[in-house]
Amino acid sequence: MRWIVGVSGLAVLSFLWAQDWSKRQATLVKLGKNISITQAEFEYAYAKANGGWDVAKTHTPEQWRDYLKAYINFRRKVAQAQEEKLDTTRSFREEYQAYIRQLAKPFLLEREVLDTLMRKMYERMREEVRASHILVKGQDSAAYARALALRDSVVKGGRSFAEIARLYSDDPAAPETGGDLGYFSAFDMVAPFEDAAYQTPVGQVSMPVLTRFGYHLVYVRERGPNPGARKTAHILVRWGPTYAAKDSTEAYKRIQEIYERLQKGESFEELAKNYSDDPFSAARGGELGWMRLHPDMEVVKRRLGAGEVSMPFRTRFGWHILKVLEVKPIRSFEEMRSEIKARLQRDERYKAAEKQYFDQRLKAYNYEENPATRETLFKALDTLYPDLEGALSKLPPSLLKATLFTLGKQKYAVQDFLSYWAQNRALLLERRLSREGFQEALRSYAREKVLDLEIPNLRKRYPEYSLLEREYYYGMLFFLVSEREVWRKSVEDTAGLRAFYEERKTEYPAGPRLEVIEVQGSDSLNLADLAQRVAEPSLSAIDSANKFGRYNWRILPQYIESSQAPAPLQRLFQEGNGAFPQWVGPVGSGREWRLYAVLRKLPAGYKTFEEVKVELIQRYQQKLEADWLAKLEKRYPAKVDEKVFSRLFR
Repeated sequence: MRWIVGVSGLAVLSFLWAQDWSKRQATLVKLGKNISITQAEFEYAYAKANGGWDVAKTHTPEQWRDYLKAYINFRRKVAQAQEEKLDTTRSFREEYQAYIRQLAKPFLLEREVLDTLMRKMYERMREEVRASHILVKGQDSAAYARALALRDSVVKGGRSFAEIARLYSDDPAAPETGGDLGYFSAFDMVAPFEDAAYQTPVGQVSMPVLTRFGYHLVYVRERGPNPGARKTAHILVRWGPTYAAKDSTEAYKRIQEIYERLQKGESFEELAKNYSDDPFSAARGGELGWMRLHPDMEVVKRRLGAGEVSMPFRTRFGWHILKVLEVKPIRSFEEMRSEIKARLQRDERYKAAEKQYFDQRLKAYNYEENPATRETLFKALDTLYPDLEGALSKLPPSLLKATLFTLGKQKYAVQDFLSYWAQNRALLLERRLSREGFQEALRSYAREKVLDLEIPNLRKRYPEYSLLEREYYYGMLFFLVSEREVWRKSVEDTAGLRAFYEERKTEYPAGPRLEVIEVQGSDSLNLADLAQRVAEPSLSAIDSANKFGRYNWRILPQYIESSQAPAPLQRLFQEGNGAFPQWVGPVGSGREWRLYAVLRKLPAGYKTFEEVKVELIQRYQQKLEADWLAKLEKRYPAKVDEKVFSRLFR
């Protein structure tokens, strides 16, 4: 059984969390004497099942009421399971606790890490920065010192940033651009570079910033409101021996002629297809999409509104005319929440923020390693790594039971750490044991233990967290009781199912028909050999002959009436056609062959129990469900508070 809460559940809680939580604790439905369904519980369930809060609040009261009826029945089934104490078994408790652990980490990170980070990124998205940079390749102290010296040349020496960038930057575009990167916003740059750009005041140069590319100096030239994303198209005119324009004068004349034709109302798309020298965009009518452009083009782009066309301008690529096809302004935080969250969860800064959060919690819980035990273990693992399961049996018990670290008053032993490390393959990527790998595995285990200590406090700090826990709890109980009362009973209660069939068999009239096992395959010789080897065909005999799918046969048991029978089987509906079972075929051609095992011929009348068993089980389940709900309705009568109902999703 699996009742995993997905991202949608956390997203719905984010909306509920922002509402007046205390007012949403009002009882919406009273079930029986002691069971309450709160407004918050129902709103959470409804929104999660119907596309989220924003969609749910646009629905009609009739839609809410229809779902409420189904939800009341769901809670009635859960109530029966609770009365029968199905939640007290050991298997239930163990599975539930495992689910709670899976649930707690994403919730905790959403609240403690993601929410803050998402709002920070949203505020950045509302701004654009125009910056230049100087790159010094390398990540050692020499590279840092060189970057610092270049900074001094600008800050203290009075030389222009663009000049130093052209002369000394390791960015191959710098001699042309002077280090100018144009305008950018959140997520456009790697995290450390972006942080420096947003934290450095306009007109100033940052200290050296390390990224995976090397050390950067960031010079912030401008900062202002983000005008929104722009979808663009352009017409490019270049010059040279392979272009229509042979020199810059001809290119200028050509771009001016195109611009004049645009001014007269000719199609931008058609002119781009016919005259643009950009082979990648010309076929698409010049369309460039939503991509960031060259800095000189970005300056022009951000000045244009939707549908506007620029005057001709020149870059190092040639002469351009730029058109903005569509503008997407920055939306509200709530509208962009899911998008920002998805981008963050793929981004390095989220992993860094998660690590930082747990490290802070480790400090709060007075995390302290036992240096002697740690070093003894590290040395002992030198010849045993990566066989950590073997290490658990080979290391002395005194070391395995020794305390590796403490969190608050809790002590954690070596053997528990090794068990965790052995089960987490992502921490065993190195072939040889390294100090860095060992420490990372140890810190990872310590962070997991912090999570164990945080879970009991979640309900107190975040009342809405109880809805997530309750969803798991109710879902597991619903599964257990439904499996027993309906799903398993409909299959295992053979006497009840047969009695159900006898009451309804007249609803299944049938003409003369054949009970057939059709065997489909690509090799006629294999099928012919099957007919020779299996004199008395049956489903088990054919399965056995297939040798666990060796021949890749498709085996289809079925009942076929004369009106549906293929030509080779038609004769078998006539009198005096021989004894059953018998083989017919193989028939076909190429790599499509069929062999029929005809087991018996059934006279006209009613379909047999076996013929309709699948449909019977479905109908029997429906009957069991209806009978069960009728009993539950009497056992747990429902009363809806209409005043609370009128406040739903407001």
